[in-house]
Amino acid sequence: DLVMKSVEPLGQEYCQEVARYQEERWVDFAANSGKDSGGYAADPYRVHPYVLMSWTGRLSDVYTLIHEIGHSGQFIFSDNHQSYFNAHMSTYYVEAPSTFNELLLSDYLEHQSDDPRQKRFALAHRLTDTYFHNFITHLLEAAFQRKVYTLIEEGETFGASKLNSIMKEVLTDFWGDAIEIDDDAALTWMRQAHYYMGLYSYTYSAGLVISTAGYLHLKNSENGAEDWLNLLKSGGSKTPLESAMIIGADISTDKPLRDTIQFLSDTVDQIIAYSAQLGE
Repeated sequence: DLVMKSVEPLGQEYCQEVARYQEERWVDFAANSGKDSGGYAADPYRVHPYVLMSWTGRLSDVYTLIHEIGHSGQFIFSDNHQSYFNAHMSTYYVEAPSTFNELLLSDYLEHQSDDPRQKRFALAHRLTDTYFHNFITHLLEAAFQRKVYTLIEEGETFGASKLNSIMKEVLTDFWGDAIEIDDDAALTWMRQAHYYMGLYSYTYSAGLVISTAGYLHLKNSENGAEDWLNLLKSGGSKTPLESAMIIGADISTDKPLRDTIQFLSDTVDQIIAYSAQLGE
């Protein structure tokens, strides 16, 4: 089971809890007609989490599953150590436990094989499935959302053409002349359900900075796993600043963000190195 092998670095306590997802059948796997294509986790306090997803057997489904199991693990640990009123993490870093587990999966896929092609494949997934989607795409969606909310606060009215214009402006400002932004790219705001969940899009980018800090702490510190579990157990009892400090990340500075960007740069360098081993 890729999920359970990937989370082994977090230790027995974590593994015992999340292994229940199989025996207690937390996950609605069936890809039924008309079912939502996304992945979701819900938490009835001190019962057990429920996960909704559609399993088709692709690796992307494994990433979806371990992402939702990340949420589920956080639910369990915070429920077990916090009151009902403090069980839910701050929205600021609610996506940290989920994206952290994605990093564990990519790490396992990279190191369980001696084949440079497989290793490169794992790191490419880290870049495209975890970071491009969560760190960049959701950040751009948040920038778009902020511009739209600013218009609303100023009493402006707008329709689809204005929203297209705002989206294209955000994409152009971010990418510059690195890529060509066509008119079709301006339509991507239409597909994002998170816009109807309040100010949620930014939480993926913010959470991924914290999960990257936690992952690097896990790799470089003997107390990394214990500290991460303590972060999960803290639930909503601390501010985001206080919670991040549990894993040694001071988000009052830009260091965690810069460390994340450096980690991405190192990942690209490693992909290039694996390609060189393959003679490509």
